[in-house]
Amino acid sequence: MSRIDAALIAFLVTALFILALRPVAYSIGLVDRPGGRKGHRGIVPVIGGICMYLGIVAVAPLLTQPIDGQGAFIVAGGLLVLVGALDDGFDIPPAVRLVAQATAALIVCLGAGLVAENLGNILFFGNISLGMFALPFTVLVIISVINAFNMMDGLDGLAGGIGLAALTAGTLAALIFGEGAGASLGVIGIAVVLSFLLFNFPSIHNRSVRTFMGDAGSTLLGFIVACMGLKLAHGPEPIISPVTALWIAALPIFDLFISFGRRISKGQSPLHPDSEHLHHILFRAGFSVRQVAIIMTALAFLVASTGVLAHRAGVPDGVLFFGLIVVGAIQLWTVRRAWRLASWLRRRRRVEGELGA
Repeated sequence: MSRIDAALIAFLVTALFILALRPVAYSIGLVDRPGGRKGHRGIVPVIGGICMYLGIVAVAPLLTQPIDGQGAFIVAGGLLVLVGALDDGFDIPPAVRLVAQATAALIVCLGAGLVAENLGNILFFGNISLGMFALPFTVLVIISVINAFNMMDGLDGLAGGIGLAALTAGTLAALIFGEGAGASLGVIGIAVVLSFLLFNFPSIHNRSVRTFMGDAGSTLLGFIVACMGLKLAHGPEPIISPVTALWIAALPIFDLFISFGRRISKGQSPLHPDSEHLHHILFRAGFSVRQVAIIMTALAFLVASTGVLAHRAGVPDGVLFFGLIVVGAIQLWTVRRAWRLASWLRRRRRVEGELGA
């Protein structure tokens, strides 16, 4: 089956499962209720992640160009979705989630052969080999990307949009440089995310069927992006450099480490939730949830595609690495001045509104 046909089937299967499982979610309590830090209205089913996974599983065996290590990928993804769904329903301890994520990472590393053996020529004096640290480093990378996307699941359409941006840039790289298996994973991932966004992106047309992806979905999404980056940069025939793979998920990765640093500096647990992410800044500045989702998706795609196209243009790894540091520094500067920036944006939008009146 061609990638396009598989994508259409994955899109439809995901949508059908979302519609079919909504009443089940209400009956078993797999729903999100407003209150506390949750400002949404009404009770919303949390089945998006489960349904995206089912969409992938339904078509993966039918692909003409199958995903490398497909069995390991499906098993590991299933573990993450299962534990994520349990967390959505029962709030399981962070340590249990972390063990599950590490286990899933090991399954795909060993079962699919996706291990980062080197860091590329990021310091201009040749490839930096990881040697005996290759496997633990790769597991750490996968866990980091999984949690980066989990932290992005704070507003409707946000995690899905950023995941869509990363998968689109990764698929672009696979198509440009001719990596069929990587393109297959990317196209199917794009299809199931688009299907989910029909029920999650802020719109007056989907309020009656609104659905959340939950931890099951955000961890699955991060896992797919991490696997795709590893496949493109460290598979049997790498087509991009390791630093280019980091560009594909740069915005959520930097958000993760900036958040960890902020919380640790306050004496809090790195996993302690807060409302000081970049998307929260934009929301407090007066942008609507829909506008924040669009802005963040556009920023994520701009950064990701910049890395891919720069690699295509022959920009050295070292330049890409230092460019990535600049992107992270800008993101850190923006978040550290959150309240000041939010106030400035509110004043600017108020002035623009008065001038337009």
